[in-house]
Amino acid sequence: MFRGLKYGILFLTAAAFVAGCQDKTIIPEDQPQPGEKVYTGCIPEKTDHLPRLNLQLPQDWELDDIRKEVWTNGCSVSIQASVNGQESTVFTAQGVKVKGRGNSTFRSYPKKPLTLHFFNQVNFIGTGKTKHWVLLANWMDRTLLRNDVAFEAARRTSLEWTPSGTFVDLYVNGKYEGVYWLGEKIHVEGSHFTCDYLYSYDTSDKQECDFYSLHGHWKQDQAVGEIPVELKYPDRDNYSTEEFHTILNKAKNTLHGFEEALFRGEDPASLLDMNSLCDWYLVEELCGNKEPRFPKSTFLYYKEGKIYSGPVWDFDYGTFNPDHHGLQLQGCMYFYQLWSHPTFRKHLKHRWSILKPQFQDLLSYVDQRADFIRESEERNHQMWPCYPNPLSEDGTGLVNRDEKMTFDEAVARLKQALLDRIAEMDLEINIL
Repeated sequence: MFRGLKYGILFLTAAAFVAGCQDKTIIPEDQPQPGEKVYTGCIPEKTDHLPRLNLQLPQDWELDDIRKEVWTNGCSVSIQASVNGQESTVFTAQGVKVKGRGNSTFRSYPKKPLTLHFFNQVNFIGTGKTKHWVLLANWMDRTLLRNDVAFEAARRTSLEWTPSGTFVDLYVNGKYEGVYWLGEKIHVEGSHFTCDYLYSYDTSDKQECDFYSLHGHWKQDQAVGEIPVELKYPDRDNYSTEEFHTILNKAKNTLHGFEEALFRGEDPASLLDMNSLCDWYLVEELCGNKEPRFPKSTFLYYKEGKIYSGPVWDFDYGTFNPDHHGLQLQGCMYFYQLWSHPTFRKHLKHRWSILKPQFQDLLSYVDQRADFIRESEERNHQMWPCYPNPLSEDGTGLVNRDEKMTFDEAVARLKQALLDRIAEMDLEINIL
């Protein structure tokens, strides 16, 4: 049974569920009008305070009615920004589609992340045009900065593309809903990056699996089974079921061929883009991100005969903590195979020597972003305190270990974790 058919059934089931359980009418999708403009760089780079994003839901819908499985049509979005004391509406759009996003973040946390889909390409912050945007809630992050800082670290590397965004105060139907990060969704179509195939590895969402990798990964010094893989690009919605089945088989054979060659011992430089491989690894280690060990929210793409690492994604869980020691990701994905190869170790040391100064300069970026959200952060935290966390593994209600701190204490801790991590990585990588 292929995904096209499965999603058709899922959509009908979800739509019936939403309509039946909520007694809501499924709003018909608006039609785009020819000649509509593309909004370019419409949010000013420097504003007096956070821009205000107004999301208006249709009829009597409320935020709690939004579901992950089905789009809510007929929404509208406007954005207001203040520059030098002058408040103005910088963006309006009708016919916007909205749905929930994320796995544990949507199922388990009170502050819900969202996906926005516009009929026309929007260039909110001057970084690229796309119809696909996200509103990240960052509920579990006391600083609200973890994802934003990690993305900035990645932008300072050779990775071809990293999502960009800005913080906003979100209002839904006129009601304040807190500080959100409005940013680009990982999506090839638009003006982001180019590839033949984009793969997502995520053991937490096996329902979305298209096929499995030939080789597993390592977790706690033990080999784990094959990894669920979803083909994110090409977009299945643009093809018939039969057409996408052909594309999917080619994409699967391409990835399996790469795996077989790597585990036969072929030179990784002939199979992988070494800069993106090493830079992705260094960003993940710098942030102390343990998600790739499972792996979760991990992306690879294929073009021009090689596999590339990235884009990076998802840094709100357990990152930037001062208790991270050593290099923790040697066993994730294919790194347990690469770690013993001199080509990889030599290139990793080379890339670290180039990127280390860029990472050290992140401290000033953290200060700038903390100042930007400080006024709104207090109100957000009063509304959405991140303690206790229901996903705490030890029963303490803590995950990031800064949940009970003040905002400034948590930001200082994040900065110290960055400094400590750079020092430790410098020691570990230089002895390779």
